[in-house]
Amino acid sequence: MGEHQPVDIDALMAEVRERIRIKREKGIYGPDVEALLRVPLPGGRRIFSDDLQDPLASLAEALDEEVEYDARSRKPIVGPVITYARKVVISLVRWWMGAILERQERINRLLAAAYDYEGQMAPRFGSRLERLEREWKEWREHEVAANLHSVYFQARFGGDETVIRRQSEAFVDLYKGRTRVLDLGSGRGIFLQLLKDKGIGGYGVDLDPRMVAQAREKGLEAHEVDALTHLRQVEAGSIDGLYARHLAEHILPGELVEILRACRRALAPGAPVVFVTPNPKTLTVGAHTFWTDPQHLRPIPPDLFTFYLEVEGFTDVELRTFEPTEKRLSEDVPAGAIRENVKLLNETLFGDRDYAVIGYAPR
Repeated sequence: MGEHQPVDIDALMAEVRERIRIKREKGIYGPDVEALLRVPLPGGRRIFSDDLQDPLASLAEALDEEVEYDARSRKPIVGPVITYARKVVISLVRWWMGAILERQERINRLLAAAYDYEGQMAPRFGSRLERLEREWKEWREHEVAANLHSVYFQARFGGDETVIRRQSEAFVDLYKGRTRVLDLGSGRGIFLQLLKDKGIGGYGVDLDPRMVAQAREKGLEAHEVDALTHLRQVEAGSIDGLYARHLAEHILPGELVEILRACRRALAPGAPVVFVTPNPKTLTVGAHTFWTDPQHLRPIPPDLFTFYLEVEGFTDVELRTFEPTEKRLSEDVPAGAIRENVKLLNETLFGDRDYAVIGYAPR
């Protein structure tokens, strides 16, 4: 005997529907047949797919429908005992089921009040959400003084361009021979100009449109975009160097870790990364000058930043401190404990104001 082929129910039903459609168009089915087609099939309620065709009407019917249960048992001899036991159980759980149904009805009514019949949010719910979003945005802007004019702030607190250029020059040689170096938080384009002067290809990204405009006026490539967004958008391995001066202290630790992970993906094997940030190990920095910028969120201890790079897979990680504090205690004191204490105070209170953590993308 041959094996039975499985029946394709979907294909069969499609053929039936097509035949019915053709007969309807030819007028073979009269009004009586059309009326019978609308009569519910015997054997219970309509299937759920039919209810979805008219959900509002089906919902009203479902709410009005009484739930019935026939507790009678039709087994001979033990049937009456089973029936009695079922009725006892039903009577015991009825109060509990009633509480559950009451709770569910309350939830249904609350959902109905929150959403209109088209599934859209009710106006009052949408307005509350808009208000929360607006208040959160305002709070974030006020927290970091985002409404402060960045050009005026940079003019007073942003540091002398000559000093920034001198500090940045110490890292340019790390990118020698590179063609696509990314400057995160490129600002006025000082480091980009250094790269250009050395024949190194580079471009920058910054969120401040005024800073981006200043960089572009110098003929430099700069884009107004978030650092993490950009790193996630570029092709893997397409960047052969990364520099970020005074960016890390403007973001939360979790975002910094995400940026490091995105860097690993975007950087070519062996590409250098340099992050420059204020040195909180020098107490006059961590307790005072760091907070001069209202957009600084929190200082990063050098050991912690070094750990970030190492744990995210960067190799040959090193730390460099620079920019000594101008005012220091005189160490022209008698040798011995006094001089050692003065040196310790100078190192703790008046040490280097910045540091750089340097690493390389794994090969």
